[in-house]
Amino acid sequence: MNSIFRFGLVVPVLVGLSATAQSNFLSHDEHYAMGDVGEDPASDLNAYEAMNAILGGDSIRLCGGHPCIGWVEDQYTDGTLKHRGYYDQGKLTLYKNYHSDGKLEREFRSIDAVKSVQRTYHVNGELRSEAKYVNGLSITYEDHYLSGVLRYAEERHRSEPYYIRMDLFAADGKPISQLQLVDKKRVEFVQKEFYPGGALKCEGHARYDPSRMDSQRIGSWVYYDASGAVVKEEAYLDGKVAAVN
Repeated sequence: MNSIFRFGLVVPVLVGLSATAQSNFLSHDEHYAMGDVGEDPASDLNAYEAMNAILGGDSIRLCGGHPCIGWVEDQYTDGTLKHRGYYDQGKLTLYKNYHSDGKLEREFRSIDAVKSVQRTYHVNGELRSEAKYVNGLSITYEDHYLSGVLRYAEERHRSEPYYIRMDLFAADGKPISQLQLVDKKRVEFVQKEFYPGGALKCEGHARYDPSRMDSQRIGSWVYYDASGAVVKEEAYLDGKVAAVN
């Protein structure tokens, strides 16, 4: 949906919609049970994202009946600064949003003609997320628990539809799962999963299959108990278990 933003009022304008699906290498994302990631920002702060054309926003903001140009500020009812952004033809190119207590909620800026970065912050001032973009596509992304501990980090290939890193952590900083590209030519990864507390649960290799737009396990996968002793090994062929030892 496209829309025109008039100082807090969003007026819908019908346009076509599109969506892009991406594969996810994490076999089981259990981070929501592992700690507080903080509350989502208020909807009125999220509304500004619709004017960020670099990240896909397709709305324009009007000032005096015309697309805004230059710096624009909004305040909460008590006069506290809510938003300060630079607009070009009604589209945001640089801005900061603030929580109602005055703390920074997010900041977005363009580094050059193709690169940009956005950071968001928890209400306690700790970094919540950081995303770096190239031509509007997120190349690296990470987010943090309310404490500031890293929760999740990913890096995607700049031209191919797969990730080269996907790491998930518990609130105590211990790993939950990891994926790392180890062979660029064959597009092979090492994957690991961990017990609560960080002990290695299993590890093995996977290979990206472009025909499936996904990865599948290959070779030998080793499973451990919580003390580190090997409990079994699986041999994979064409993504399926061929033998168990």
